[in-house]
Amino acid sequence: MKITKFFMCLMAAGAFLSACQEEKNPLDVFEAPVSPYADAKVLDPVTKDISVRFDQKYRTVSFTLAELGVTPAADAVFYAPHDENTDWCGEDWYSAEYGFYMTGDGKACQRSSEGAKMFVEYYPESQTIAVGQIPDACVVGETYTLEFGFATKTEKQPVKFNVFIKEQLPWATSLQHPDGLTYTVYEEVNTDYLALEIPINEDAVKEALGLQTLRPLLNAMQSDTAYDTTMRGVNADGSYDTYAKYTANVAGYWFNQDGNICEWKDEGWGAFIEWDRQSPMVFRLGQAQANNVVGSRYDMKIALIHEGKEVILTFKLKIVAEVTDDLGLL
Repeated sequence: MKITKFFMCLMAAGAFLSACQEEKNPLDVFEAPVSPYADAKVLDPVTKDISVRFDQKYRTVSFTLAELGVTPAADAVFYAPHDENTDWCGEDWYSAEYGFYMTGDGKACQRSSEGAKMFVEYYPESQTIAVGQIPDACVVGETYTLEFGFATKTEKQPVKFNVFIKEQLPWATSLQHPDGLTYTVYEEVNTDYLALEIPINEDAVKEALGLQTLRPLLNAMQSDTAYDTTMRGVNADGSYDTYAKYTANVAGYWFNQDGNICEWKDEGWGAFIEWDRQSPMVFRLGQAQANNVVGSRYDMKIALIHEGKEVILTFKLKIVAEVTDDLGLL
């Protein structure tokens, strides 16, 4: 959010003060004409209770004016109260890029103001209102008030949001397919090698390999700590990797978006899958420091081989803007 200049309009009878400042400079107050909104009739407020996930990334939740039952006049300006006697009105008074930062009790403020919690913005082109959180400002379980509205010279339509902060969802999640060998994985963009741990259905693996226990497979893998033929990366065409080594940490591989094995920082490198060769069987899936955006997809396959039998584990990764409860199998 970019804080630019703002102006204040005092709603006291007869006159109002206008001010312009860079946020770090003292307020420079000068006399100005009477506010065109000072005598506007205040309509009954439109009130809405909403719940949003705790967020640290300035993401927003949007509502159309139609949803709110608000129809601003063509000459209406977006405004927010600053205190009992003062409104910040219109684009020249915005403290956020398209609206206002706000305290927890619904008063317009600067991003750096004491008590600043959230922001509200208005997008005329799409006729939507968006609300978001200032990182490290909100607390899960608390409710904050946002007060804003639309004003003309004759009428002011106040809007009030009561915003409850819900628990944050995890940054990544995995879903097991019915075969027990395929896994859908959703992750938000991450560039610090953070990996999601994915528990593997060991019963499905044992059944496919004809084993009563995974111990023979684990013993075979641990007999060669550098590289072995018990676990192989599988390319998109079904062929095994040709590197004769693991290309990621422990027992694991890097993949590109074509679904082929690659090495760290190869062209197109994007995601890795690793196993520490222990039981219970848990694979770790993470991303490269580059090349991933919302919508990126990877199909990664690992072959586990024992005494001539093979089982393929498939990991279907999709990068999403936000991990939500309604994501399904890929």
